Amino acid sequence: MASRENLEKNEPANHLFSGFFAGVIHTVGYVLLVVGISLLLATIGLLLANDFLALLKEDKPVTIELQDDTAAADVAKLLKEEDVIKYPFLFKLITRLKKVDAFRSGTYEVNSNMDYGQLLNTLRGGGKITRDVVTVTIPEGYNLKEICALLVEKDVVKEDVFWDVANNYDFAHFMLKDVPLGENRLEGYLFPDTYEFYTNSDNINDRGHTIDVINKMLNNFVKKYTQAMRNLTEANGKTIAEVVNVASLVEKEAQKEDERTIIAGVIYNRLNSSSFPYLQVDPTILYVIGHKEALTVEDLQIDSPYNTYNHEGLPPTAICNPGVACLMAAIKPEHHNYYYYVAKPDGSHIFSRTLEEHNRAVADVEAGKYD
Repeated sequence: MASRENLEKNEPANHLFSGFFAGVIHTVGYVLLVVGISLLLATIGLLLANDFLALLKEDKPVTIELQDDTAAADVAKLLKEEDVIKYPFLFKLITRLKKVDAFRSGTYEVNSNMDYGQLLNTLRGGGKITRDVVTVTIPEGYNLKEICALLVEKDVVKEDVFWDVANNYDFAHFMLKDVPLGENRLEGYLFPDTYEFYTNSDNINDRGHTIDVINKMLNNFVKKYTQAMRNLTEANGKTIAEVVNVASLVEKEAQKEDERTIIAGVIYNRLNSSSFPYLQVDPTILYVIGHKEALTVEDLQIDSPYNTYNHEGLPPTAICNPGVACLMAAIKPEHHNYYYYVAKPDGSHIFSRTLEEHNRAVADVEAGKYD
């Protein structure tokens, strides 16, 4: 048994250890509390931001009727009931900040994929007669000019308004955060698919309507470029902008499904080699000059940043809007030692490792060996 003297000597050490242990527990508990609160606030912030910016919300058109002058609070409640928004208090807060107390009577066409700004613009535009809905299919590989022409043909947008919005409106989607405003900035991000759009007839807010149209296609890109694809993009050391750019080249070059990843591999091989400063991809020139059956020597010398025969690296933007298959090919290209390819008459390609091999392949194609 320990003597009283020894017990008294050990008491300070025991108190010190107990105090230290209690302090550690207190600190850990405090850190966990702070982390938990931070995660909770971050989650709440993401939910509110998604509702406010409509980044991941489904496409659900809704027609609402307002009688007399309807208070903003009542409109917020109605939008919630129609599943257009999730947080009426946030909508009411925005209306207060915008000094909007009420909305005029009328029939309004809104959509759950509209952000709060678009909803306000629509609801403040005055009552509108319900417009016709048109189905538009945008093929994989269409560029902005082709998409614009198709939407104009279908009476969905006006050409000048489309280009103003596409080049100058600051869309909030994650993939555009580092893309500066300017010409062709949305190239590659208007996802090719079949859509239903309201026609532009009798629309009193052309710009707001066009924002809705483009927003629908951008929202579809967000949906189709899944989190798994985003994770794989990052894991492979690539950026979404790079993937979209390369995928657009693959979309234009690959006519055979089984060659997409091979062609993507050739593009990356040339990008990563100091021996091949120029990609020399013909469709980048066609993007500038328009469709031609064959490029001339003069075409290959045009002064344009999109000319990959005399400008190094990738073009400034994508050259078309690729589908999922080409996006995946750009995310996970095939690893090989090919640096060249030439097209055969059936649309397939001969791939070569050296210039000597490539020249022989070109000679064989031109001699009609594969006709």
